[in-house]
Amino acid sequence: MKNRIFAIAALAAALFASCNKETEMINPAPEARPDGASVTITLSSGDDAQTRAFFDATATAEAWEKTLSSLSVFTFNTSGDLILRRDFTASELASKSATFSLPKSAAGTECSFYAVANYDASSAKTRSALTAFVEQSAGAYNGTFADVSTKALRSGGFVMSGSTTKTVGAVNTSTQVGISLKRTVAKVALQTSIAPEFSEKYPGSITINSVKLSRAASQSLVVAGEPSTGAMTYTHTQTPGTASSKYNSLFYLYETGTLDAGSRVLLEINATYDGDGSSSTSDDRSEVTYSVELTGKAAGQILRNGYYRVAANITGLVGQDCQVSVTVADWETPVTQSVDLGA
Repeated sequence: MKNRIFAIAALAAALFASCNKETEMINPAPEARPDGASVTITLSSGDDAQTRAFFDATATAEAWEKTLSSLSVFTFNTSGDLILRRDFTASELASKSATFSLPKSAAGTECSFYAVANYDASSAKTRSALTAFVEQSAGAYNGTFADVSTKALRSGGFVMSGSTTKTVGAVNTSTQVGISLKRTVAKVALQTSIAPEFSEKYPGSITINSVKLSRAASQSLVVAGEPSTGAMTYTHTQTPGTASSKYNSLFYLYETGTLDAGSRVLLEINATYDGDGSSSTSDDRSEVTYSVELTGKAAGQILRNGYYRVAANITGLVGQDCQVSVTVADWETPVTQSVDLGA
């Protein structure tokens, strides 16, 4: 008796690059069968990409933040056992669709579907194994402002994942399944400006030299779950880019839960004050550090795929005094934190 199969069509709504790995778990594309029960999986990672100005309040992902170089779809039964894993081939990525079959036994049963992008999760044979994967490469995402504001530094692009649970239809029915991909990292954009009143208070000038991110998570689960931060010791220092008398910095960091004040992710703005504002003299210069704790969404919480805009306004030379406004948002809807520093 001819075995019945179920067809799953996967559509990726982002730019796809080639993926040519085939493993024993991959089911080859079957011939069309009229008695099959089809499931259509649609993957999304945001709107069509377009370049935006730095510190854009819309927070729509840039092209390099949403590019997919590989994609695997895992299907598990209610016991968490792997039914099938499909790694997209080059032609499937190019056409943004793939068709593969599930065993007949999956008909009418509840299945969980997991999509993992830009990360090799091929060793996972159970749902618990897949959800236990940890990414420990925060440093791979960060670099100079010129680099991180124009391209993805991590080889293969940003790690993303998404999942949903759905009951597979009976034979000769079609089931629609939508999965939204989210990045494991959050995005923090800092824009520092010198307030007009600074020059009214002080005769000299101030220059921002660098911004240091510290006390950040060193790891993150690949698939969303309770934050698994590891040691809160990740640190990165960046020289800001300058535009229109503003200093711009951009960081990517892993998610955290709520944190007490004094232990939250920290931004330190390191500056030099020149007493006479002249580059020809150096004995009147002094170093100033302005510290800003990230409030995140609330109480220091940093969400994966979140976008946090920090506007720091320097009004004086007192490093510990600052006023910050923070805007928290999903990558598509930012959160802003505003701070006045040195009052």
